[in-house]
Amino acid sequence: MSDDSKVSCAAHGEAYTTYVCEHLVNNPVQRWHSAAPSEDNRWPDAWCSKCNVEFLKQGEWNERNEKGLVPKILCHICYESAQVRSLNRLSGAAAQTWDEFVDNSSAVLQKKQALLEETFQLGSHKRWDWDQDKAQLVFSNDGVAALLCDIAFVGSVSTKSNTWLWSWANFSLSAAVRASMGKVREFGEERDFPKLIIPKWPAEEVDGWEMSSAAVEVLGARGVYRTPSQNGFTFLAILNVRRAQ
Repeated sequence: MSDDSKVSCAAHGEAYTTYVCEHLVNNPVQRWHSAAPSEDNRWPDAWCSKCNVEFLKQGEWNERNEKGLVPKILCHICYESAQVRSLNRLSGAAAQTWDEFVDNSSAVLQKKQALLEETFQLGSHKRWDWDQDKAQLVFSNDGVAALLCDIAFVGSVSTKSNTWLWSWANFSLSAAVRASMGKVREFGEERDFPKLIIPKWPAEEVDGWEMSSAAVEVLGARGVYRTPSQNGFTFLAILNVRRAQ
């Protein structure tokens, strides 16, 4: 549903209304199935794997499969908190698969970063600027552009809230810099990697680098550039880079 509806929550007061199946309310530490968040629906209806079996039979929710679905209302803050708890659901072989993916992606990113610096000396330039509408990062010296980089915003780490936020769920960003990041979420859905699916979760700077390494792997990017802000860091995937002159 849209984000217009409000509910009075005993814990959080007036907040946006969300709907999840009763199984997620009773046990949020399991896989959450839903559409991707959108600007008009940042907290899409969510359901568990058991309910998803019925959903897949029809490819949608309708009068044929909704009989066994018992939706519950949560405020959007409770929704986010419950969804974050599902980060802890991986164990055994599934957890090992995720750890191996992160380790391998991080190792590949280190090599790409070294090659990027060796070839283009990103750290030697006096200034950087990004243009969200052009999806471009420009390195310059004394007002003269030196490098032009095609980019995608991966996400950001807030040192104020100590959280990671994926760009595909950050609708304050231009569509141009977050559009391709939907592929990373889709990859997470296919592989069942919670950290690639959940929009926002507790994190530190190292998590930003790990998620960026995952994005580089999925997008086939050339590397990552981290830009500081007053309250944290933004991570950019460098898709292509060329000399301005």
